[in-house]
Amino acid sequence: MELLSIVLGTLGGASAVVTGLIAYFGNLRMEKFKADLAETNTKLKAAMDSSIHVSKAQFDKEFAIYQTIWALLVELRGRTLSLRPVMDHVDPNESEEDRMQRRLKAFGEAFFSFRDAMEQNRPFYAHSVYESLVDIFNLCHTESIEYQYKESGWHKEYWEKSRENNKKIVEAIDACCELIRERIGSLSVTS
Repeated sequence: MELLSIVLGTLGGASAVVTGLIAYFGNLRMEKFKADLAETNTKLKAAMDSSIHVSKAQFDKEFAIYQTIWALLVELRGRTLSLRPVMDHVDPNESEEDRMQRRLKAFGEAFFSFRDAMEQNRPFYAHSVYESLVDIFNLCHTESIEYQYKESGWHKEYWEKSRENNKKIVEAIDACCELIRERIGSLSVTS
């Protein structure tokens, strides 16, 4: 009987140790789970806080503005880069002055359509996008002025300046595209 008591006592003690170890490691896993859950909640809250909650009507309006302005911006880019094209087809029956006026007229139509859409919709889209569009507007305007009032004769500096302006315009448009994407991605439509 004593032997049985000793065996049961030993087994009971071992069982208590095993039970204690299981409880200890279980608590460690539970704490790790709680910490992971808290971290995930923090990340989700940060993502929710960084998003801008708007109604569907507001989202649709802003999205439509970006579509309109982007289409006009693509047209403006093409007209601006066509002022001083590197590879140019010249009609021998068209004077240099007539060619310049034709290009400036096409540029002007695109330029003012873009300006009007940018300004008329200004209160209804992100200010950061507006600032980016103003930069592009100014770069395109500078290119048109440099084209219109170029020094007589074609020289290396003229073409280098054209290439430099065109590069700035394209880079500014690409940056604006990313701003628009970020803005649209930051909007969260509420019911």
